Amino acid sequence: MKFLFLFFFLAINLTSFSQDLWEIKLSTNMPDTRMGKWTVGDYTVFVPLDTISAMLRKSQESLINAIAYYGDQDSNLVNYYKATEKRYGIAATQLEQAKNGFDLQSLIIYEGREDIRQNIGNSRFLKEQIDHFVQKGNAVVFFKGKRIFTLCRSSVHTNQGLGSASDILNSGYEIRTFYDEPENSLFFEYYHLGW
Repeated sequence: MKFLFLFFFLAINLTSFSQDLWEIKLSTNMPDTRMGKWTVGDYTVFVPLDTISAMLRKSQESLINAIAYYGDQDSNLVNYYKATEKRYGIAATQLEQAKNGFDLQSLIIYEGREDIRQNIGNSRFLKEQIDHFVQKGNAVVFFKGKRIFTLCRSSVHTNQGLGSASDILNSGYEIRTFYDEPENSLFFEYYHLGW
């Protein structure tokens, strides 16, 4: 019985107060390729346009294959894929023709049928790709106009109380990528673990 009590006590303490913080080392050289710009608050991130264009073309190719496969089976799904494929193709063409410093937030990339409310840029697809560039250290990042070579990334368990069902159901993790303060973050994600 004592062992069981000790196990639960340790499990609660280790999970209730978990937090991780690690450093991301960024690129130290300036690539010769054309770079696109992504600005969030005090941060400006530059990533290679050709790499993002290639990712969009690969996604577009997958969508074309899906259209061919579902062509005779589900017209609603085909219309969903066609609209998405068209937007990905337009964005890839824009990137292939873009000059250095192109504003990536001007691209309209989202999945699904045409929706005027989503034609505002700042796509989730691009945000995820840029986050991957940053995490792998393949991005050039400026903070308040000054180039930086490291970022911090933190993972913090939120709503750590285990006193009520609401606490357990509303728990999750906040993941932030930042330079100086977690509140001034370049990327912020929340993963909900409850029901």
